[in-house]
Amino acid sequence: MEEELKPVDTLTPYQAGKIIRSNAEFIRAGLRAGRPEFLQFGSAVPPKKPGGRWTYKIIKSKFLKYADVLQGREVNTSENCK
Repeated sequence: MEEELKPVDTLTPYQAGKIIRSNAEFIRAGLRAGRPEFLQFGSAVPPKKPGGRWTYKIIKSKFLKYADVLQGREVNTSENCK
């Protein structure tokens, strides 16, 4: 019998930016550029059609580890970041 996969909590670029006191575009640009430090916690999927929207996947648990290392202190993980 296969093991059931549990859903993974994710963040939007806006939520991630708010946690590290940055803006969403900083997060989106880092993911789109494939910067190694950003690939630790997420990815950006380009649009299927020209002019379409990018999709961003940020894994919350991995992002919080990145944010903790980045800031060297406790980060804002309160529910008001949603």
